[in-house]
Amino acid sequence: MLQSLYILLFLFATLSAGDRCRSYVQDVRREHYRVFGVGFPYWYAIGQLKQESRCRDVISRDGVGSQGVAQITYRVWQKYLDDNDVVEIKSIENQLRAQALIMKQCKKQAYSSHLWTAYQVYNGGPLVNKEISRARAALHVREVPHDTARKYCKRRTITFLDGTKLNACDINYEYPEQIYKYAQQYKLFSDGSYIFW
Repeated sequence: MLQSLYILLFLFATLSAGDRCRSYVQDVRREHYRVFGVGFPYWYAIGQLKQESRCRDVISRDGVGSQGVAQITYRVWQKYLDDNDVVEIKSIENQLRAQALIMKQCKKQAYSSHLWTAYQVYNGGPLVNKEISRARAALHVREVPHDTARKYCKRRTITFLDGTKLNACDINYEYPEQIYKYAQQYKLFSDGSYIFW
């Protein structure tokens, strides 16, 4: 009996981030279908969990209080989540529901219909919209590609608790790239009417 317990603990401890993420696929799909409809490419939400937390239910040391597998800053989203019957994010179920609801709001805020912008809003707020606006004005175009918007990014350098410094443009523009990359292992069919890039 004790040997079986050790084997189970060893197997659990050696699960990779991909395996942990895979355990959330059904719940993420359900919540995103509930919020967006059955055509939403939910695999990007799995990629987002992997990017945010490696699919671990953790409290971040980012200094703003991000928590859970989706790294939600509850104090920022509390009223919106409360209004949508998510009154806490201690449970994984509520974290995944909150992730889908916040993504819906981010998609509404984004100045592009392409999903990369909504994911950047989730990660860094609506600053990406300013960059898209600057690119639109300079280039006289309606839809601004990710790499073009990046050229119009002007953000500060962030110093983390460990002394590491990163430019906020790099952080925010690499975010959807990582999500897209991680999502491919969970993708089962085409993106349908949604366009990521």
